[in-house]
Amino acid sequence: MSPLLEVTDLRILFGRSRREVVHGVSFALEPGQRLGLIGESGSGKTVTALAIMGLLADNAYVSGSIRLAGRELVGLRDRDLAPLRGDLMSMVFQEPMTALDPTMPVGRQVAEVLLLHQNLGHGVARGRVLEVLAEVGLEDPERVADAYPHALSGGQRQRVVVAMALINRPDLVICDEPTTALDVTVQATVLNLLDAELDAVGASCLFISHDLAVVSQLCERVLVMLDGDIVEQGTLAQIFNAPTHPYTRGLVATARLDAVAPGERLPTVEDFYQHPGRP
Repeated sequence: MSPLLEVTDLRILFGRSRREVVHGVSFALEPGQRLGLIGESGSGKTVTALAIMGLLADNAYVSGSIRLAGRELVGLRDRDLAPLRGDLMSMVFQEPMTALDPTMPVGRQVAEVLLLHQNLGHGVARGRVLEVLAEVGLEDPERVADAYPHALSGGQRQRVVVAMALINRPDLVICDEPTTALDVTVQATVLNLLDAELDAVGASCLFISHDLAVVSQLCERVLVMLDGDIVEQGTLAQIFNAPTHPYTRGLVATARLDAVAPGERLPTVEDFYQHPGRP
């Protein structure tokens, strides 16, 4: 089976100085697979995701290859990428208030994603929106659909964003730290929701996080990213039970505190920079 998403030698540079922030990253995502991309803030995770979606700023320069269902995305004009976003691929952002228009009822925003890609009447679209809002666990979907983002809780807003991402049953869903801004209880609920909804639509998922414990609840394979490089990758069991890179060992120790002996400090990023094996 051919990969749904295939990234090869991806390099991302910014500004007139062409400062490189992602250094030749390669990975593949199979149909229906969940792949975790984990690393600290500034490691290059989000810019990698935005490059896939074609949402980088105008001062970004991308080279290498990003193939989605066999189609090359690098070099495509925005007018050619726009029909793919929200349909073949979609994204769930970390902070729903930045993804939602504060001046528009959320039901209308979800409907716009549907109407952009499907030839439906507004009445049919409204009915489908209410169905999807109910599917993501929002009680009284009619009230929610007519509400503005500020009238909803953080967990409700994130459910709306998930509904927007999934309403057209995309092949690829990219989740960028989707639970970081939520409290622990709501975080668990949203992760369970994502798990069920991804299965329901049969979508592949690239799940970005700084927290290996969160990734372990959703993903089968893991990429570890540091300073623009993929420093380790493997199955979840391999990463948890036999990490080879010092930075990965630190992430595992953070996720499983019992991995640290009494009095032993966690490995840090500084340890990695001093490690002679750094690529």
